[in-house]
Parts: sequence; C-alpha cells; structure tokens
Amino acid sequence: MRKRKAAVWMATLTFALCVPQALPVVPATIVAEAHSGRTDSNGGHRDNKNKSGLGSYHYHCGGHPAHLHTNGICPYDSNAGAAPAAAPAQTIPENISMVFDARYYADHNTDLYEAYGYDEEQLLNHFLTSGMKEGRVACDSFNVSVYRENNSDLVNVYGDDLPAYYEHYMSCGHSEGRICH
Repeated sequence: MRKRKAAVWMATLTFALCVPQALPVVPATIVAEAHSGRTDSNGGHRDNKNKSGLGSYHYHCGGHPAHLHTNGICPYDSNAGAAPAAAPAQTIPENISMVFDARYYADHNTDLYEAYGYDEEQLLNHFLTSGMKEGRVACDSFNVSVYRENNSDLVNVYGDDLPAYYEHYMSCGHSEGRICH
C-alpha cells in the first residue's frame, strides 16, 4: 500500500513539475488516511486521544468512515438473512468534538438530560439527528447562532440550513479562526 501511495505521489509531483506554464494548473487530489490502518480482526482500533470524537475505540470495517458498533452490530453490515435492523447509524464527523460535548449537552438541555441522562451515544444521536437542525448549543466553544450572525458570507450560501454551519465550522471555519462563541 505504501509503495502504491508513493508511486501516486511521485507521478503527481512529476506531472506538476512538467506542466508548461501556459497551461492552467489544476490542483492534484491527495488521498490521506487518518492512521496506518492497524485494525484488529473486527476492523476496529484504539483511539486513545479520541481524535474521532467516538471514544477510545471505533471501527473502519469495509473501508467505511469511523463508526461505532451499537450492540455489537456494524451499521454497514448487509447480512441478507438477518432480521431487519434499525436504520444505519448516521456517519459521525471525525472532528465532532469541536461542536459537541455530551456532558455539556445534557447539562444545558434539561429535556435531554431527563430523557437520556449522560448516555453519550443517545445524546450524540440526538444532536446529529435533531439538535443540529434545532440549533442547540452542544459545547462551550461553539454556538451556531453566533457563528451564523458573525459570518454573513455563510448566510448567503447556507441560509437556514443550520447543520451546514456546524459542518462548515468543523471542516474549515475553526482553522480559519472564524468567530463562533
């Protein structure tokens, strides 16, 4: 796998250096992996620094994005003979911890605390399926209303699509130093 990546990188570099100046330069796509691929036989691995925001252990089975196995079942498993399962779990952004803290979310949303207590999985599921759409604040360092009010260029693009503001912040707004709380 490393040899293949090295070959792709070298080919991209060679092409970039050989392009005549008269032609427009097209940016090359570079594929990056989050880790070396050392997963166990179930496709899982430790994430001691919790970079994924999923806790200290998560899965990448079948090349799918980082995810959890709720009740030991992979949401991407397609066993034809198995009983119908609940809808697959929503893909969790790798850097969800930038906008979500389960304890903060429960402590600042009494309705959620009453329903889920401090159950991180249920709180995260609520945030991804409802909380973002409702514009709920899920951590002390990001407020979607403040982000929207202070970034009018995004309002022109996203309008009232609140989840898009969370996604923008996680993908590039944070690194751009945009006002968010």
